[in-house]
Amino acid sequence: MDTRLMEAGDYDALAALWSGFPGNAMTAADSRAGFERFLGANGPLCFVLLDGTGVAGSVMAGHDTRRGYVYHLAVSSRLQGTGGGRLLMERVERALLDEGIEKVHLFIYRDNPAVAFYERLGWRVRQDIHVMSKVLSGDPSTGMRETPMPDARGDGAARTDPR
Repeated sequence: MDTRLMEAGDYDALAALWSGFPGNAMTAADSRAGFERFLGANGPLCFVLLDGTGVAGSVMAGHDTRRGYVYHLAVSSRLQGTGGGRLLMERVERALLDEGIEKVHLFIYRDNPAVAFYERLGWRVRQDIHVMSKVLSGDPSTGMRETPMPDARGDGAARTDPR
């Protein structure tokens, strides 16, 4: 396994990986145009995992000059547990640090089993903040899922969870 910088020509392989990846949400931002726009702005922070047959994993990141954000860590099911995810995360964390970013965030559904993977890599679930989202264009219900999500009081009331 090896990594390299992500390229625009990787889109079809990545879209296939992401769309079939449990716990991942595909939105309009993941269209070819959205992907190319993100890559144009954040290319040095986006990597693919190669396994000899082609693209087998991905991680994308960006930053706002203060904080970094990780997106689309995915490794094909046949390579999960072989260190590919760890390799991608080490590569993207180093790239962010090289850009002067010392703190990084990622957003993950509470029921995603990958939470344990991230915790093994030193990531911590925050309990002191809420994440709020707002859809600025199109149908605000697009990309939302209705899931029982306990609030801070743990009442289990259903909420709309932004994808």
